[in-house]
Amino acid sequence: MVDSSAQLEGLSNIITLGGLEIPARARFVAKFVGSSLFSSITLGLVAGQTGAVFLSCGPLIPFMAGSCIGYTWGCIGYWRQCKNTAMTYAKKYPKILAHSLCTNMLLVPPKDLALESNNSGANETNNKNADGKMTLDEWIIEGGISRLSYAILAAQSCEEDIHEMHKSERQKLIDKYSDGKE
Repeated sequence: MVDSSAQLEGLSNIITLGGLEIPARARFVAKFVGSSLFSSITLGLVAGQTGAVFLSCGPLIPFMAGSCIGYTWGCIGYWRQCKNTAMTYAKKYPKILAHSLCTNMLLVPPKDLALESNNSGANETNNKNADGKMTLDEWIIEGGISRLSYAILAAQSCEEDIHEMHKSERQKLIDKYSDGKE
């Protein structure tokens, strides 16, 4: 499966070269439309062709049914992907996501949250870490759909920065190999 963020990366780079920055909400909408449109058309065409060849009802009704199912599948799939990304960032990069929530979404997490990465010391039964503080990912989940939506947008806002961190880490590994240290 192709990474959806890679699909629009070229367009993002073109717009960035023009001096514009795509807001997280606009990126979400563009990727959502692309994902749901692709799955809707694909499943609709497959169902329509199946209806025309194997069923006696013709291609239109199966196409419409397949498109509806494909659209729903695309919407749910894209939501799950965005939610997983946001929750991964909340666990691995809680300080970066919390900063993005504050600066871009104007949603300020409580000061007593544990902002250590990798969910260190978290206890599954009481949603607290070893110090008794709630972690950012648990705070997001407890806030319901509203906090989760803001976390998704915040994750998309800081996504480029996290990708830059990954590139930097990879470059350090490459440099170690080229220097013969590993």
